[in-house]
Amino acid sequence: MKNSIIKRVAIFSLCLITVLFINCGHKNDPDKHTHNSEDTGHVHTHAFDERGDGHSHYDTNNDKPPFTYLRMNGEFHLNPGDSLSQNDPRNPGRLKLTTSDKAGSITKMVFYDHNDLDKKLAECGYEFIGSRPDPHFYPKKSKTSIWDVFKKVKDFSGDCINYNYVISRSPHGDTIHMHLRYGDDVEALLAMSNDTIDSQFNPWWGVYCDIERTTSCD
Repeated sequence: MKNSIIKRVAIFSLCLITVLFINCGHKNDPDKHTHNSEDTGHVHTHAFDERGDGHSHYDTNNDKPPFTYLRMNGEFHLNPGDSLSQNDPRNPGRLKLTTSDKAGSITKMVFYDHNDLDKKLAECGYEFIGSRPDPHFYPKKSKTSIWDVFKKVKDFSGDCINYNYVISRSPHGDTIHMHLRYGDDVEALLAMSNDTIDSQFNPWWGVYCDIERTTSCD
């Protein structure tokens, strides 16, 4: 009887050790792991060799990418009915944007004439070099007022010299819209948020909507 009990205990211990080994091995597997997003409650798993060089902790099926500048795909035009945007000659009338999180890729921007949406002024390639808080709104008035900063790295066509740097309040909001400024000095572009309101459309806050939108998006 005693030998039978000992044998049962030994078998149980062996099974327990096997289960623990399998579970621990899975948890410590560096090639596969699971993340739980606190914002969405969505749980997703990915393998190490699916990450590429950029380890993205986000669901690729989610409509909202982790960085707002990755939403800069598609065409936009000046906010319909918004005189401050429509009448400011600095604002391109139409934008065509293409971007990606693929390593080594560039963000392409096409700028169209303020008054002629079919007249292309320039097509230029950019490197995303980081984000900066808006000096007027951040953080006391808005903790999400962040500009994405782009440095020109390639001229495709047109007068790209006019667009050496672009800062964008990249597409955001419940009704998707964006803001954009361009020039030669990032600090000067950011500082425009603190300009005194005047008849020359300052501060510079051009608002852009999806190209298909016919009513205000701001």
